[in-house]
Amino acid sequence: MTTIQPNFVALTPCRTQLVGCHNHSSAVAYATGRLPSKDNTRQPVTVSVTAFVSPRGQYYVMHGNQRMDVANASTARYYVKNGVPVSVMVAASLSTLNQ
Repeated sequence: MTTIQPNFVALTPCRTQLVGCHNHSSAVAYATGRLPSKDNTRQPVTVSVTAFVSPRGQYYVMHGNQRMDVANASTARYYVKNGVPVSVMVAASLSTLNQ
């Protein structure tokens, strides 16, 4: 099996590395620093919730005794599936204290 050799060589913007590229556009992107960088940000910590609907039709999710009103059934289902970020749940709890 033969390997395909790069046609272009680019010098990274920090001038520490030569990179082999297969086309001119990739080489220019490397040289000018326009390549997307890998995002290593941490995912927010979430809490699991249970969805409910009140007799008046208001959807909300609960974590323990913490209630957070949501806009509609779709939002409630999303939070049940993916969890609610702790920062969002705390912000919702704090906003009810001001009422």
